[in-house]
Amino acid sequence: MYLGMDVGTSGVKAVLVNEAAAIVATATCELAVHAFCHALGGLRHQMGVMLSAGASLAWLARILGTPDAKLLLPLGKVVDRSSPVRFLPYLDGERRPHNDAAAAGALVGLRSATGCQHIVHLVGGGSRSALWAQIIADVRGIPVHRVEQGDFGAALGAARLGKLAATGAKPADVCGRPRRLATFAPRASAVTAYDDGYAQWRELYPALKEFSL
Repeated sequence: MYLGMDVGTSGVKAVLVNEAAAIVATATCELAVHAFCHALGGLRHQMGVMLSAGASLAWLARILGTPDAKLLLPLGKVVDRSSPVRFLPYLDGERRPHNDAAAAGALVGLRSATGCQHIVHLVGGGSRSALWAQIIADVRGIPVHRVEQGDFGAALGAARLGKLAATGAKPADVCGRPRRLATFAPRASAVTAYDDGYAQWRELYPALKEFSL
């Protein structure tokens, strides 16, 4: 089983599973994932979506009047721990893990020593960013592979489904695995540091929920 991730305007984590293995969530279920019927019979497409992923970087670039690529430069290629500031990226409500259209964003832990790099570290970058791919590997504790044609994977997938429907070809003959361009392995020391930061981050949404306007 392969877990797919995309960091664009939103952040998507998805997996393809057999119907029998799918987790079907109700609208009221907390920390749920979406479970959709796949175009191929007997499969489910499950995913979790955060609405503002790369959009958070675009927001910061806009309010600071600085191009996003320039904002990322001071961070370099690798960071070893989470930022001392915590950021809830709910700039336009949230879809998952909290189904809350009224959820609001927040920066918590600001101090006089807080610099622009601490905030940029929080809002991240896109899937093409080597820095962000390494951060995801460290946070999740699993290898992250950047693959060929990832920039237009959705369009390519739609084209392949169209070919399957038009020709009756077997999925295995049309839907091959993409070639890996780079692999980012989790670093043990960074994984531990991010685990501590993540535990604190998860406590923020319920603590600040009543302040969402």
